[in-house]
Amino acid sequence: MIPDKIPIGRYSMITRLTCKALRLYDETGLLTPAVKDRFTGYRYYQLSQIQDGVMIRTLVDLGFSQTVIHDIIRARKRDDQEQVRYLLGIRRRQVSSEIKRLQAIDHLLQRQERELFSMMLSEPQVKDIEPFRVLSIREKGVYEEKIPELMGRLCSFLGSYQTNGDPVTVTGPFITVYHDGEYKEINADLECAVPVTGRLPDQIPGIEVRTMPGGKFASVIHKGPYQDVHESWGYLYEWTAKQGLEPKAPCRDHYLNDPDEVVEEELLTELLIPV
Repeated sequence: MIPDKIPIGRYSMITRLTCKALRLYDETGLLTPAVKDRFTGYRYYQLSQIQDGVMIRTLVDLGFSQTVIHDIIRARKRDDQEQVRYLLGIRRRQVSSEIKRLQAIDHLLQRQERELFSMMLSEPQVKDIEPFRVLSIREKGVYEEKIPELMGRLCSFLGSYQTNGDPVTVTGPFITVYHDGEYKEINADLECAVPVTGRLPDQIPGIEVRTMPGGKFASVIHKGPYQDVHESWGYLYEWTAKQGLEPKAPCRDHYLNDPDEVVEEELLTELLIPV
């Protein structure tokens, strides 16, 4: 039977928390021992503290910071389940983002193991594009999250309007316009659009009908997964400079085929830089 005065070493063994970590948690107030010998400074814990220690070990394994662990334990003690769910939800989103990042790294490593830093590209060219009418949504967010979301909203509108309204014809590929003059991890200024003809309502909630500017563009077609496209952007910028042309903003992607219909290796993306 475990006595209700557990030495730090035994408590460490029970909870799988190192003595060093337990001393740190004592100093920060995360987990204070029930008794501390005033002569030796030795720490003792109670049976009722085993559950807290085990919970801390679990949260450490799940990658929570000490500050968030403290918040979760305090929320549990006051039976604030909503706050606990909120904090767990933040961590789940972080883990999901990290999984996507690692999957992208794994993909690049596999591809470059086969064909180191090679790219499937068309021959770059300079082309003139006429202005055209589009359905457009412009918002800020994370590239990997916001672009699919905006594309989905455009597709949803087109699907419902084709059924309930006048015929609208999609006249070209879906587009992403990058309005920032720099790369941003968060709050990137993104616009997703689709060229259309046909009669449209004067007001569409959350969607703008506008003219996409034309002009002269440096262009190249990238073949392969979207996560590899930065290599092709680098190549196109370098090619543009060598032609004596000045890259301008905003640049944009034209998606020439459907990711739901072809495998990643067959995806075609036209990259366009105004010059």
